[in-house]
Order: sequence, then C-alpha cells, then structure tokens
Amino acid sequence: MEYIKFGNAGIVVSRLCWGTMNFFQRGTEEEAHQMVNDALEAGVNFFDTADAYGRGRSEEVLGAALKSSRDHIVLATKLWVHMYKGDKNGRGCGRYHLMRAVEDSLRRLGTDRIDLYQLHHPDKDAPVEETMSAMDTLVKQGKVRYFGVSNHYAWQMAYMLGVAALHNWEPLVSIQCEYNMFQRAADNETAHFCKKFNIAAITYGPLCAGLLSGKVKRGQELPEGSRAEKLGPNRMAGKVFALDEEQRTEHIYDVLDEVEKIAAKYQIGVNQLALKWVLSKDWITCPIIGGSRREHFTQMYNIFDLEIDAADLERIDEITKAYQYVPFSNQAMVDGAARQLNWW
Repeated sequence: MEYIKFGNAGIVVSRLCWGTMNFFQRGTEEEAHQMVNDALEAGVNFFDTADAYGRGRSEEVLGAALKSSRDHIVLATKLWVHMYKGDKNGRGCGRYHLMRAVEDSLRRLGTDRIDLYQLHHPDKDAPVEETMSAMDTLVKQGKVRYFGVSNHYAWQMAYMLGVAALHNWEPLVSIQCEYNMFQRAADNETAHFCKKFNIAAITYGPLCAGLLSGKVKRGQELPEGSRAEKLGPNRMAGKVFALDEEQRTEHIYDVLDEVEKIAAKYQIGVNQLALKWVLSKDWITCPIIGGSRREHFTQMYNIFDLEIDAADLERIDEITKAYQYVPFSNQAMVDGAARQLNWW
C-alpha cells in the first residue's frame, strides 16, 4: 500500500479509499466484516461511507467491523439525503438537519467523532454561511475532525473557502467527485482547483459502474444482473454530444477494445488498468474502490506493484479525450445557495 498526505489536512491516508456503498448488500454481515478485515490487512486506513447508503445500514455494518481498529483509521461519512420520512427539514445541509444527522451517524458508526464529514451534494436552500458555521461548531466540539464536500463544482468550493476565510471558520479540505475514462469532466476545472489550493481529491467510480470491469465486451451479452445490463453502456458513460446514440455505443466499444488490448499486454484485468490510470493523475489524492463481493476488492490491493508504460497511459488519455467535455453525471445543481443576507 502507498500513503499520501491528505491535502491541507494534517493526516496521511492510504492511496486507496475503501468505499462502502455496496459492500453490505450481498452475503452476511460476517462476510462484510471479512471484506473490511482484508482491507485492513492490505494496509487501507481510509474508509468512506454515507448515511444514504442503505439508509444508514452501511454505517452500522462498517462501524461494527471497524470497532477494534477505530483509533488507527480515517473514517469518512456524508450527509444531505432525506433521511427522516415526513420531516420536511430532514434533509440538506442546513444547521437543523446537519446537527441531527451528525448525531445519528455517530450512533450508527459507534464512534465519538467523524474524521471527515462531507456534504454529499450542494443544497440550494441552505445558505453557505449557515452550513459553514455549523460545520465549524462541530469541529470545535470535537465531533468532526475535518470538513469536505462531494459532488460540488470548483466555483462552489471556491465560494466556501472565501466564506470560511472571511469568518475564520474551518475551511473545507477535500472534494469527492466521479472520475474515470468515461467521466472526465473533473479534468476541466476541479483538477486545477485542487492543485492550486491543495484540496484533497477523492474520486469515485473508477470502473464507471462496471463498464470498465472487463466483463463488458463488444458482441457479447451484458453480465446478467449487472448495472450494465440494467442501464446499458450509453447511460453509464458520458454523452459525447457530436454523436448520436448508436455512434456513442460504437465509440464506447472502440475505447473498451483498445483498453482491453493494453491490459492484455501487461496480463492484467481491465479493471486494474482502469484504476491504475486514475492513480496516474497527479491531482487525485485517492480513488475509491468499491464492490459487493470480496473479489471486487482483493484484485485491487496489489495495484501498486503493477508498472504501466507512460505511453500506454497517455494513449488512454487520447482515446478518452472526448469524455472530458461532457457534463458531470452526478452534479446537477449548478447554482448553489444564495448568500445569507444577515451575515457580514
């Protein structure tokens, strides 16, 4: 395992962040715990979850699995989603919901502090000043160590940094965003922003929801029960505007064919090459690996032993360049919240 300083924060994390959106969904809780133990044995010390994952179930299972290792790992979770049925204020990033959500996450995780607390999405209704003030309070209370965001645009982060500086509040230290060969919008602004301000970048979806798993091949049936079968390649990859739907499908398979050839050259899986390519980006602190089966994770733990020629990584950059100019697939809120007019 390799380790890296986490942006401006005074902590060091494993270069692989262990994602928990799906790990608890198949098999028993004991099997889920074994997957966490595998990660710990491989040297992973950075685990990411969210209250939204299984409506709190991910936090519960992860917290139990990490109970004996809690003091030696960096634990991250998120809030934003509507968690409380019938409560119109039971969502978002306002103080009302934030203060309740953190207590519930602490309880489910079985811990007294969250190392990295992240806004899962922007909230158009909660003023940035209110959110930042509440986060600052949680840090001062010791319930949160660091504050980050997820699925935000670079300008939204810049706004938040400015507000934090103006009021001497805790600034955000990280951004979590989607990034893979077919979702490259972050190259345009997020990457440059993170490098300029030393913001830690945690990227999710290195396999593009399974499109880069190595199981999606031209002329073959899509894997039964997979997201690829459910959605189809066109809905998983970014939409290249110059191409119609049929052309986009062909373009996706053209990319997959070439990536498979490069992977075969090194006798590795397409999934391993996809992760290695993400790790080659100098602005990315750590990609998130995820899955619902043990083998989804174990194949990735030797990734740092693999050597890929720079020319082959550059070739992947070249053949996926078009996907740099498509919209973020999971960042629909482009406006963000208005200023709170009674803050000066």
